[in-house]
Amino acid sequence: MRITLCVLFLIVSGVMLTFPLAAEFGPDSVLGTWLVPKEDGKVTIYKCGDKFCGKITWLKTPEDLDTKNPDPAKRSEKILGMNVLWEFSFDRGQWVGGRIYDPDSGKTYRCKMWLKSDDKLNVKGYVGIPLFGRSEIWTRVE
Repeated sequence: MRITLCVLFLIVSGVMLTFPLAAEFGPDSVLGTWLVPKEDGKVTIYKCGDKFCGKITWLKTPEDLDTKNPDPAKRSEKILGMNVLWEFSFDRGQWVGGRIYDPDSGKTYRCKMWLKSDDKLNVKGYVGIPLFGRSEIWTRVE
């Protein structure tokens, strides 16, 4: 019984500690330009109506084409300027319900994002449920 109470206390304490962090960041906190982990591209997140979207605004190799796009008609389009994030809504400290396009693979995934700090954004792409996804940490540059 005593161990159960200790475990319950630790769980409740952990949950309570995360709420101030989530409350610290408002919906527009994600706006700005973010460097991806490979440091070969930057994504600028902006408002698109009442949602949040993102486009590639800098590439180390700006002439790169979207050669892996599943639509053959789009394979000759430049990656620079491409929308890669769309349809995100802010909900309880996270940006959810969106999609992310990965030009390296040509695949689109469901996605959610949350701020770890003012300059670190956790971006998680997944198929099905978030448990089976992959996360990256993007760094704010502007």
